[in-house]
Amino acid sequence: EAKAYLSAVFAFKLGAPIGDSIGPLVIHKLLTGNECKRQLAKDTDVYETYIEGRKVYLVKASGPGGNVGKPGEAIKKIIEEDGSIKGVIMIDAALKLEGEQSGSVADGIGAAIGGIGVEKFKIEEVVTKYNIPVYAIIIKQSLLEAISVMRKEIANAIEEVHKRIKKIILENTVEEDSIIIVGVGNTIGVP
Repeated sequence: EAKAYLSAVFAFKLGAPIGDSIGPLVIHKLLTGNECKRQLAKDTDVYETYIEGRKVYLVKASGPGGNVGKPGEAIKKIIEEDGSIKGVIMIDAALKLEGEQSGSVADGIGAAIGGIGVEKFKIEEVVTKYNIPVYAIIIKQSLLEAISVMRKEIANAIEEVHKRIKKIILENTVEEDSIIIVGVGNTIGVP
Protein backbone atom coordinates (compact mmCIF):
# COMPACT_ATOMS: atom_id res chain seq x y z
CA GLU A 1 0.00 0.00 0.00
CA ALA A 2 2.88 2.38 0.74
CA LYS A 3 4.22 1.85 -2.81
CA ALA A 4 0.75 2.55 -4.19
CA TYR A 5 0.47 5.84 -2.34
CA LEU A 6 4.01 6.88 -3.34
CA SER A 7 3.11 6.15 -6.97
CA ALA A 8 -0.07 8.22 -6.54
CA VAL A 9 1.98 11.26 -5.48
CA PHE A 10 3.83 11.22 -8.81
CA ALA A 11 0.63 10.76 -10.82
CA PHE A 12 -1.07 13.72 -9.14
CA LYS A 13 2.09 15.84 -9.38
CA LEU A 14 2.24 15.20 -13.14
CA GLY A 15 -1.53 15.60 -13.60
CA ALA A 16 -1.64 12.25 -15.40
CA PRO A 17 -4.75 10.04 -15.50
CA ILE A 18 -4.76 7.32 -12.85
CA GLY A 19 -6.44 3.92 -13.03
CA ASP A 20 -9.49 5.28 -11.19
CA SER A 21 -9.88 7.87 -13.99
CA ILE A 22 -11.09 5.19 -16.40
CA GLY A 23 -14.81 6.01 -15.89
CA PRO A 24 -14.45 9.73 -16.74
CA LEU A 25 -12.04 8.85 -19.57
CA VAL A 26 -14.65 6.52 -21.13
CA ILE A 27 -17.15 9.43 -21.08
CA HIS A 28 -14.56 11.87 -22.46
CA LYS A 29 -13.90 9.49 -25.40
CA LEU A 30 -17.64 9.45 -26.20
CA LEU A 31 -17.70 13.24 -26.63
CA THR A 32 -17.61 14.66 -30.14
CA GLY A 33 -17.28 18.33 -29.19
CA ASN A 34 -20.80 19.26 -30.28
CA GLU A 35 -22.49 18.48 -26.97
CA CYS A 36 -24.23 20.98 -24.74
CA LYS A 37 -22.41 21.04 -21.38
CA ARG A 38 -24.07 21.89 -18.06
CA GLN A 39 -23.26 21.56 -14.39
CA LEU A 40 -26.22 20.08 -12.53
CA ALA A 41 -24.28 19.35 -9.35
CA LYS A 42 -21.09 20.62 -7.74
CA ASP A 43 -18.01 19.69 -9.80
CA THR A 44 -20.10 17.46 -12.10
CA ASP A 45 -20.46 17.95 -15.87
CA VAL A 46 -23.44 16.74 -17.88
CA TYR A 47 -23.31 16.55 -21.69
CA GLU A 48 -26.32 15.91 -23.93
CA THR A 49 -25.85 13.89 -27.11
CA TYR A 50 -27.41 11.07 -29.17
CA ILE A 51 -26.20 7.49 -29.49
CA GLU A 52 -28.06 5.01 -31.72
CA GLY A 53 -31.04 7.37 -31.92
CA ARG A 54 -31.35 7.66 -28.13
CA LYS A 55 -30.95 10.89 -26.17
CA VAL A 56 -27.99 10.34 -23.87
CA TYR A 57 -26.88 12.30 -20.85
CA LEU A 58 -23.15 11.78 -20.27
CA VAL A 59 -22.13 12.47 -16.66
CA LYS A 60 -18.62 12.77 -15.21
CA ALA A 61 -16.76 14.83 -12.64
CA SER A 62 -15.36 18.15 -13.88
CA GLY A 63 -11.75 17.88 -14.93
CA PRO A 64 -8.89 17.85 -15.24
CA GLY A 65 -8.29 17.75 -11.53
CA GLY A 66 -8.44 15.48 -8.53
CA ASN A 67 -12.21 15.52 -8.47
CA VAL A 68 -14.98 12.90 -8.21
CA GLY A 69 -18.01 15.22 -8.36
CA LYS A 70 -21.52 14.44 -7.19
CA PRO A 71 -22.92 11.92 -9.69
CA GLY A 72 -25.85 11.01 -7.43
CA GLU A 73 -27.15 14.58 -7.36
CA ALA A 74 -26.68 14.97 -11.13
CA ILE A 75 -28.54 11.72 -11.87
CA LYS A 76 -31.41 12.75 -9.60
CA LYS A 77 -31.77 16.14 -11.33
CA ILE A 78 -31.64 14.61 -14.82
CA ILE A 79 -34.32 12.04 -13.95
CA GLU A 80 -36.56 14.70 -12.45
CA GLU A 81 -36.08 17.02 -15.47
CA ASP A 82 -36.50 14.35 -18.17
CA GLY A 83 -39.34 12.03 -17.26
CA SER A 84 -38.46 9.51 -19.99
CA ILE A 85 -35.20 8.01 -18.67
CA LYS A 86 -35.20 4.29 -19.50
CA GLY A 87 -31.89 3.31 -17.94
CA VAL A 88 -28.67 4.36 -16.21
CA ILE A 89 -25.31 2.87 -17.23
CA MET A 90 -22.49 3.32 -14.73
CA ILE A 91 -18.81 2.80 -15.57
CA ASP A 92 -16.18 2.54 -12.82
CA ALA A 93 -12.90 0.96 -11.84
CA ALA A 94 -13.09 -2.09 -9.55
CA LEU A 95 -10.49 -4.03 -7.63
CA LYS A 96 -9.52 -7.22 -9.40
CA LEU A 97 -9.18 -10.57 -7.73
CA GLU A 98 -5.87 -12.36 -7.66
CA GLY A 99 -5.33 -13.97 -11.05
CA GLU A 100 -7.66 -11.63 -12.95
CA GLN A 101 -6.14 -9.56 -15.73
CA SER A 102 -5.78 -5.81 -15.33
CA GLY A 103 -8.10 -4.04 -17.74
CA SER A 104 -10.56 -6.92 -18.00
CA VAL A 105 -14.15 -5.71 -18.31
CA ALA A 106 -17.25 -7.09 -16.58
CA ASP A 107 -20.83 -5.95 -16.65
CA GLY A 108 -23.87 -6.51 -14.51
CA ILE A 109 -26.73 -4.81 -12.72
CA GLY A 110 -26.64 -2.15 -10.00
CA ALA A 111 -24.91 1.08 -9.07
CA ALA A 112 -21.17 0.83 -9.78
CA ILE A 113 -19.69 3.36 -7.39
CA GLY A 114 -17.34 3.02 -4.46
CA GLY A 115 -16.72 5.34 -1.54
CA ILE A 116 -18.63 5.71 1.70
CA GLY A 117 -22.00 5.06 0.09
CA VAL A 118 -23.70 8.48 0.12
CA GLU A 119 -23.71 8.88 -3.68
CA LYS A 120 -24.68 5.22 -4.17
CA PHE A 121 -27.65 5.71 -1.84
CA LYS A 122 -28.79 8.83 -3.74
CA ILE A 123 -28.62 6.95 -7.04
CA GLU A 124 -30.42 3.86 -5.76
CA GLU A 125 -33.09 5.98 -4.08
CA VAL A 126 -34.04 7.91 -7.23
CA VAL A 127 -33.89 4.96 -9.65
CA THR A 128 -36.02 2.87 -7.30
CA LYS A 129 -38.57 5.68 -6.99
CA TYR A 130 -38.93 5.90 -10.80
CA ASN A 131 -38.39 2.16 -11.49
CA ILE A 132 -35.34 2.75 -13.72
CA PRO A 133 -32.87 -0.12 -14.29
CA VAL A 134 -29.17 0.46 -13.55
CA TYR A 135 -26.48 -1.32 -15.57
CA ALA A 136 -22.86 -1.53 -14.41
CA ILE A 137 -19.66 -1.87 -16.42
CA ILE A 138 -16.45 -2.23 -14.44
CA ILE A 139 -12.80 -2.27 -15.42
CA LYS A 140 -10.69 -4.48 -13.17
CA GLN A 141 -7.41 -3.28 -11.64
CA SER A 142 -5.30 -3.55 -8.49
CA LEU A 143 -5.15 -0.94 -5.73
CA LEU A 144 -1.72 0.13 -7.00
CA GLU A 145 -3.07 0.56 -10.54
CA ALA A 146 -6.13 2.46 -9.32
CA ILE A 147 -4.10 5.27 -7.76
CA SER A 148 -1.04 5.38 -10.00
CA VAL A 149 -0.57 6.53 -13.61
CA MET A 150 -2.99 4.61 -15.84
CA ARG A 151 -1.44 1.53 -17.41
CA LYS A 152 -1.89 0.69 -21.08
CA GLU A 153 -3.95 -2.44 -20.29
CA ILE A 154 -6.53 -0.32 -18.47
CA ALA A 155 -6.66 2.42 -21.13
CA ASN A 156 -7.09 -0.26 -23.82
CA ALA A 157 -10.33 -1.37 -22.12
CA ILE A 158 -12.13 1.77 -23.36
CA GLU A 159 -12.99 0.22 -26.75
CA GLU A 160 -14.53 -2.85 -25.07
CA VAL A 161 -16.50 -0.63 -22.68
CA HIS A 162 -17.87 1.39 -25.62
CA LYS A 163 -19.00 -1.87 -27.28
CA ARG A 164 -20.78 -2.96 -24.11
CA ILE A 165 -22.45 0.45 -23.71
CA LYS A 166 -23.78 0.19 -27.28
CA LYS A 167 -24.99 -3.38 -26.65
CA ILE A 168 -26.83 -2.38 -23.45
CA ILE A 169 -28.45 0.56 -25.24
CA LEU A 170 -29.58 -1.52 -28.23
CA GLU A 171 -30.89 -4.43 -26.14
CA ASN A 172 -32.73 -2.42 -23.48
CA THR A 173 -34.02 0.76 -25.14
CA VAL A 174 -35.70 1.88 -28.34
CA GLU A 175 -35.12 4.96 -30.48
CA GLU A 176 -36.34 8.19 -28.87
CA ASP A 177 -35.69 6.83 -25.34
CA SER A 178 -33.45 8.76 -22.96
CA ILE A 179 -30.58 7.17 -21.02
CA ILE A 180 -27.90 8.32 -18.59
CA ILE A 181 -24.29 7.14 -18.85
CA VAL A 182 -22.08 7.92 -15.86
CA GLY A 183 -18.28 7.73 -15.76
CA VAL A 184 -17.48 7.34 -12.08
CA GLY A 185 -14.01 8.17 -10.79
CA ASN A 186 -11.31 10.75 -10.29
CA THR A 187 -10.77 13.18 -13.18
CA ILE A 188 -7.08 13.82 -12.63
CA GLY A 189 -5.64 14.20 -16.13
CA VAL A 190 -9.06 13.91 -17.85
CA PRO A 191 -10.58 17.12 -19.33
